[in-house]
This record gives sequence, C-alpha cells and structure tokens, in this order.
Amino acid sequence: MSEESEISSGNIQDDTIIIREARPDLEEGLVFAQLFDEASEGFFKSMLGIKTYEIIADAFVKPNNEYSFENVTMIEYKSKIVGMVSGYTYTEKQGYKKNILSQFPNGAKLRIMLFSIAGRILSHFLGPRGNEDYYLQAIAVSNQMRGKGLGQKLMKHSGEVAIKKGSKTLSLDVSSKNKKAINSYRRFGMETFSFWPNFFKLPHVFTRMVKDL
Repeated sequence: MSEESEISSGNIQDDTIIIREARPDLEEGLVFAQLFDEASEGFFKSMLGIKTYEIIADAFVKPNNEYSFENVTMIEYKSKIVGMVSGYTYTEKQGYKKNILSQFPNGAKLRIMLFSIAGRILSHFLGPRGNEDYYLQAIAVSNQMRGKGLGQKLMKHSGEVAIKKGSKTLSLDVSSKNKKAINSYRRFGMETFSFWPNFFKLPHVFTRMVKDL
C-alpha cells in the first residue's frame, strides 16, 4: 500500500508514528507556528500578519516562555511532523518570561504590541486555573492526517505528562463554534466546565473543558 493510500484509508500503523519532545530548531519552530495558528483558527495570523510564523518560531527556540519548545510534544508520521500539542502547569506559566514575542528582531513591533495587549486581556479568562491544573494551550494535527486518531494519541500523552508533573486535572479552551473539536475532546473524556463570556447573555466565544486525572 502506498503512503497516500495508507493515509486516505485511515490505516495508520503504530510503528510509523513517533511521539517525541520538540527540539529548539527554527525549522521545527516554523512547523509548530503553522499548527499553532491552525489551532487558534487563524487568530494569530490575523493579529500578527505575514510574519506570524517567524515571530512564533523565534519564541519557540527560546526557553522559559509559553511558546517554547520545552512545552511542546511533536507527533511524526514516517519522520514528518504531522501534529503537536503544547501545554504547561499553572506554576510553570507564572515563571515564564513576559512579552517574549517583543524580542523578535525583524519588525512587526506595532502588531506584536497590539497582540500582547489582547493576550493580557484574554489571560484573565483563559489558561490554567490553580496549582493542580495542566493546561493544553494548543493541539493540532495537519489537515491530511486528521481523523486518524493522532489527536487522541497526543491527548493521552499529555495526560501522562500532566500526571508526572503532579497535576490532577487536564484543561483546555476551545472555540464554542468548533463542535467537531468539542466532540473529539468529549470522546477523550473531557467535560464542559464553563463558558466565556458568561455575562450579559453574550454569545459564548470559548468553552472550557476539563478532565480529572
């Protein structure tokens, strides 16, 4: 069976899949950035513009920040990165360097500043809640490889990482409009915990989902 027909049939064998820690490599950072933006449904690119992938990749190769390779797990199919998950604990996030994107040396300063302001506002509502929570900042699988169970493998791996770090819950925020993703997380055992915004009868933008570990 050819690689193309193997993918289209959904017949992915475990021995062709590798789950590994990310490396501080710029090319790997560019792949991460693209997947990260897809996970945000294009929010990053709408805010940061044409240099989005370069900006995120620049932060990816640096330690001690929320976009760092240190927080990322890659999944490979036949030696090609086809997905990733990024997560951290509440305690880890408190120690991260602030405004890491502003260290990008090649312009886009105004866009980065506006993005940082939006990020500070959203951080009051999104992110880990308490010392025992492991937060999945982003999870994405490439378009060609979706529906093959790779997202579930990344979720399972994240749960194992969370437990090793002493966390008792696994949480994430997902677009309330993304019913397909919400159903996928439910299959993993996650439950709806809350919505944002939840005041003045405004339409929900994000759904918080949680799983006890």
